[in-house]
Amino acid sequence: MKPSIAYTNTTNQPQNIGGKTVLPGETREVDARFVNATALVNRDLMILFINFDASPRFFGTTKVLPGEAVRVSVIHFENPNRENAGAVQDRIFEQLLENKIDVIKPYFSELEDGELSRLAELEQAGDKRKTLLEDIDNELAVRMAERNFSPAEYAQRLDAMTDEDLQLELLSVGDDSRKIVAIQDELAKRSDQQKQEE
Repeated sequence: MKPSIAYTNTTNQPQNIGGKTVLPGETREVDARFVNATALVNRDLMILFINFDASPRFFGTTKVLPGEAVRVSVIHFENPNRENAGAVQDRIFEQLLENKIDVIKPYFSELEDGELSRLAELEQAGDKRKTLLEDIDNELAVRMAERNFSPAEYAQRLDAMTDEDLQLELLSVGDDSRKIVAIQDELAKRSDQQKQEE
């Protein structure tokens, strides 16, 4: 889990830190990896390490195979008592962004929302690949929709669908067990209604 820190914007311009905008004079909780943080916070600072090497990397007893992403303590990379500890996370993200989009996208599942937002910020400052920025926005939108999922609202939507649309919905939900159960309940309800009408 990423540590957060109260950050005060002392400049006269808005600042975007890990997907959160901090207005001038405002104080907000932000991801500690992307701001100068105190040593106390940095002792617990974890980063997402991606092994871009052709051979495994070891962090204590943690083995990271080529292409794998694992959360490790920042202490493996830099002194956590330095004021700007955690800057290594940006360097890892910049190294990830040197790849093609089809290499970057599989790592989305390893990134937290703030990290995805930070990846977009770094891309915006660099290559500005429109497709990658859209992919990141879509991933964040899907995550938000999943967090805000309401079984009751979804059941109402299913109730308004035709049988054909319901079958298409079942095919489109993939392995989302919450939606599969709701669709199966709706299909069972319709089957029972049909039997009663016969």
